[in-house]
Amino acid sequence: MFIGYPIWWGIAAWPVSSFVSANDFTDKTVIPFCTSASSGLGESGQLLEEAAGSGNWFDGRRFNSAVSEDDVTEWINELGIQ
Repeated sequence: MFIGYPIWWGIAAWPVSSFVSANDFTDKTVIPFCTSASSGLGESGQLLEEAAGSGNWFDGRRFNSAVSEDDVTEWINELGIQ
């Protein structure tokens, strides 16, 4: 499962945090990614994992506004989850 979100001051946008807190990720692989023109990923993936309290969370990835479809495809292939 991929969870994508915008970065707001180094953290995931609050609606995403609310979604993660309200759902059960037991037995799920969760791969966070974010979009931002300037902010880095920060601790957003780790904070979401802590809020979820369950699931197998991968390290996240930040994409800037100029990301191409090829960049995203390459990242997915590197994850080795297919």
